[in-house]
Amino acid sequence: MVFEPTTCIQLTRDQSSSALGTETIVLNYKKGNYYELNEVGGFIWSLLQTRQVLSVQKIKDQVLDEFDVDEFICQQELLFFIGNLFDENLIETTA
Repeated sequence: MVFEPTTCIQLTRDQSSSALGTETIVLNYKKGNYYELNEVGGFIWSLLQTRQVLSVQKIKDQVLDEFDVDEFICQQELLFFIGNLFDENLIETTA
């Protein structure tokens, strides 16, 4: 899947999560897998939990506001992270 800045994503229903300190643990019910997200991943996850549907650009803007990171690196890492979430059926695109 190719994610554009305007691509909107949301969490799937087949998961639950819990914050533990600066990390977030996510459980995928269908696959029976769990994932440990670092501080930045947990921040992105919490944005999706709170706002439900967000564009890739809005997520990137929020990450740039919250963390001291180069914009190019942020873009590359965000696309990689979102791609992994999508591949693991933890997020889905919306129309």
